[in-house]
Amino acid sequence: MQKSIEKIIVDIIKTCMDLPTNYGKTSKNDEIPSIMIYGQNIKLFNTDKLQVVVRTVSQRVWSNRNEYYTDKDGNYIERQDINESRLMQVDLYSRNNDARERFWEVPMALNSNYAKQQMDKYNFKLSTITTSNNTTGIDGGSDVNRFTVTFTALTHQYKETQIDYYDKFSFTLDDEQGQFYPSNSEEE
Repeated sequence: MQKSIEKIIVDIIKTCMDLPTNYGKTSKNDEIPSIMIYGQNIKLFNTDKLQVVVRTVSQRVWSNRNEYYTDKDGNYIERQDINESRLMQVDLYSRNNDARERFWEVPMALNSNYAKQQMDKYNFKLSTITTSNNTTGIDGGSDVNRFTVTFTALTHQYKETQIDYYDKFSFTLDDEQGQFYPSNSEEE
């Protein structure tokens, strides 16, 4: 999986809930997003329409491993793999009734045929069992309807890096009297 899980979930929800990319611009020429990833310094509540925010709440690694191999050019490669379980959160906001009337569409989107195609394409798994909470009023006395949907995503990440093999990097061994064995150094 080389695309962020948040971007994939944004795409799934946007597609399955038939949300526009944005609702236009504010009087200050700021874009009014319909769905976004948390923490992008974009103002919310500048429309009465539905706005959706996706975020990773926590991550639990359950496999972290390294493998080594030689590629076709003779380079020594380290492959690092990590399997993780992420607690994902989707917040739905609206000044009208959209958040209250449409929050149930998020679990349906996560179990849709389109979501399954994305899971196959990017090699991850979304839980079909979710928890939804009415979090209206959490921001104080505002008149914003807010619903929170949480679920688990199982992901796999990897990266490959060319590394030096034991006879390719320089090192020295020292004892109490000083250096006694240079290896693969420039002086040899």
